[in-house]
Amino acid sequence: MFYKKTFLSLLILIFPLTSVLAPPVVNASVQPGQVLVKFKTTTGDKITVFASVHNLTNLSPSNRLSKSNYVLFQINDNLDVNEKVLELKKDRLVRFAQPNYVFDALKKAKTRELTKDRFMSKEWWLYNNGRIGSAGSDLGIANVWSKENKSWRNIPIGIIDSGINLKNNDLKKNILKGYDFVHGTGKTMPDKEGHGSFIAGLIASRVNNKLGIAGLSRLNKLKIMPLKFNFTTDEATEAITYAKSKGVRIINASWGTTDFDQALYDSIKNFDGLVVTASGNDGKEHTENNKFYPCDFDLENVICVGASDASDQMASYSDWGVNVDLLAPGGEENSPLISLDIGSNKYIEAIGTSFSAAFVSGAAGIELAKNPNLSPLELKNLILTSVRIKEFLTGKVVTGGILNIGMLIEK
Repeated sequence: MFYKKTFLSLLILIFPLTSVLAPPVVNASVQPGQVLVKFKTTTGDKITVFASVHNLTNLSPSNRLSKSNYVLFQINDNLDVNEKVLELKKDRLVRFAQPNYVFDALKKAKTRELTKDRFMSKEWWLYNNGRIGSAGSDLGIANVWSKENKSWRNIPIGIIDSGINLKNNDLKKNILKGYDFVHGTGKTMPDKEGHGSFIAGLIASRVNNKLGIAGLSRLNKLKIMPLKFNFTTDEATEAITYAKSKGVRIINASWGTTDFDQALYDSIKNFDGLVVTASGNDGKEHTENNKFYPCDFDLENVICVGASDASDQMASYSDWGVNVDLLAPGGEENSPLISLDIGSNKYIEAIGTSFSAAFVSGAAGIELAKNPNLSPLELKNLILTSVRIKEFLTGKVVTGGILNIGMLIEK
């Protein structure tokens, strides 16, 4: 089932165990009547005159996008978005103009509510003894926990998503103050969508507290910064700029679009850190005619992640291709993941490449906690050269392997 939003809230595949697994990806639409404009110069007077000449209303009176020289406008004449973009591109003040893209989100479908007990025995992605899937088909987390040190840094991970459940006792102590770019407040609780909460729980749930699930850091070195958005280009670029201003060096972006988005491309390119993205849940190869962004952006600071199952196979729904770097656990119908729902202390099961990306974000955070002076490219290379190689993945993903945090921590 798809959930229409501005970005492709990718990869929030949270399915009932009996549902159809991989719904088709729908081409991204645009926010009706809105255009994003990047100016060569952005003085207030020039923008005011520009808006008047082109029958536009400035939707960013507080100049929220000014740091990246973007301004969001409402169209006030009878031209559709594409016609208005063509008109604006001819203006000598404009560097470029584009629609405010709306991405398709994969809707989270709730399954049965699980109990409030600790579910470590079900977390095959942390330690797999063969009871679920194949022994050793996991992240090697035991090796990480044996080496974690109190001297390691606390690392914030910015999750640009639907908001984070701030009430769950398994997570709330590991949440930093973030921002809601939908309503313009510091309140980042989700409205109806639990996608961001599920991702955050996989990364940063507290370990050995006898509640729910265990996250990736035994010593709670991973901290979540909620960056709530409504899956639109303008809010995504604002969130990236905000994260950069707060010193965040890892962003999880489990969403996307089939349309190339120049504003999003520029924002990620200018981010001084690593952006972890999901490959998509359509079960197809990314080719020249089948792209998914930001996964397929040709940027050094992007890692794109596909999904593996509990037997170290590629998940049936996972996309793959020339820009998909590696796989990480995403689950299958018979071996789903477990994490936070939007209720106070509720847990649900889910599968999808959204959650594969979460594990790579967490891996990046653990490595950065240990080695805080790594550059984004150095961090990326360490992750990609620490995978568990699988011959069948040759030609499917760049590394030919599956995320192994236990091996990463040895480097």
